[in-house]
Amino acid sequence: MHASRSIPRPRAGNAVMRATVGLRLTLTALLLVLIGLPAAGAAGSLVTVEHDQTYSTAAVNEMAARLFNGRRTPEARFTVDVFIIRYESTDLQEQPTLVTAQLFVPRYDSHAERPVYIFAPGTTGLTDQCRPLREHQIGINWGLYRNHVLAHAGQGAIGMIPEYMHFGDPDRLQPYFIAEAEARVLLDAIRAVRNYFREQPRSSDYPSAVRPAGAFLAGFSQGGHAAFAAADRNGRYAPDVRIAGIIGYGPTTSVESLFREFSVVAPSVIYVYARYYGSDRFDPGKMLADRWLENLAHDVRRLCILGLQSYYPWRPGPLFRPEFNDALLNRRLAENYPEIAHILRKNSTGLGGHRVPALILQGSNDVVVNLDDQSEFVVALRGGGSPVRYLIYPDTPHDTRQIGFDEVIRWMEAQTVTQENR
Repeated sequence: MHASRSIPRPRAGNAVMRATVGLRLTLTALLLVLIGLPAAGAAGSLVTVEHDQTYSTAAVNEMAARLFNGRRTPEARFTVDVFIIRYESTDLQEQPTLVTAQLFVPRYDSHAERPVYIFAPGTTGLTDQCRPLREHQIGINWGLYRNHVLAHAGQGAIGMIPEYMHFGDPDRLQPYFIAEAEARVLLDAIRAVRNYFREQPRSSDYPSAVRPAGAFLAGFSQGGHAAFAAADRNGRYAPDVRIAGIIGYGPTTSVESLFREFSVVAPSVIYVYARYYGSDRFDPGKMLADRWLENLAHDVRRLCILGLQSYYPWRPGPLFRPEFNDALLNRRLAENYPEIAHILRKNSTGLGGHRVPALILQGSNDVVVNLDDQSEFVVALRGGGSPVRYLIYPDTPHDTRQIGFDEVIRWMEAQTVTQENR
């Protein structure tokens, strides 16, 4: 069974917006008067809310055990309700667009203000068949993202997994590694959580007295790129939003470095950038070897992340044209390919002087973003005014979500206390 509600757009001239809320389980016609809330149609406003599933503590533990895979699994303390919500954002053409997200609400018997853990997934692919929401539905492992956020919600945090822009629309592609699009999705996710707890009635079916405290943006791999993109654009796009902290699990903040270190995803980036910026500015023919060029559009659209990893080279040499590869490896893109280098720099994230506190968890054996590049990023981030806790885990690969789980909870709690006492 599912419970859902839709929030209609206000009609022109209405002083007060009335939203008809339909809950198929127990509520039939509840009118909410949304006074003092963002008008429907504003970025971050809720469009639909649907109850998806309730996880007992035992069920949370079972899901988490799959993710932790032999490591100590944290024991859940709370039952968690998962909702599928849709909220409004603004696309790259400045038009309204809908974003789908999974919202995780731990059940509290008494009032408690808890951190909001908004998690941006790693790369899953460009098209709707690869959207993270499908992962648990079809039983595939692209990162076990629901399992991950369930584990955090089981410890008491409010959780969310927003889908990247245009997932849910089979006719459009994710604006992959376009920093502006990622930032808008995450900043509007914070607004959407805020609106959910302002608008959502206390339900006897899914009771919880929890309310949001500070909002933390977390991300694994591409998700780290997105989280730092949001911090960079916070003041310009969403000055009403406050980010309590950024958590990066092997964040891939430099697209140029990603081309050098993990070329598997470069064709998808190149295809999307060529479509968005124009092939006259970002020409795939100047970068990709002929073998990969002819069927580029077909290949990047048909493959999700596991297929990309099986199909494309993991190192840049076999993927790129020799002259481009030479410039890439010797860090001469700005000299030899100035427009391409400019676009790559434009979409690198984190160093906009945002001063948001950050926790970065890096594996020493990461093959996606190497340790030297990550350490260089941390130095620059600190130089821009952000307090950074930087943890390096020896003999650990790219995914640091499990080994760093307890550290992340402690850090969020410490940041929440520190910011409340200011």
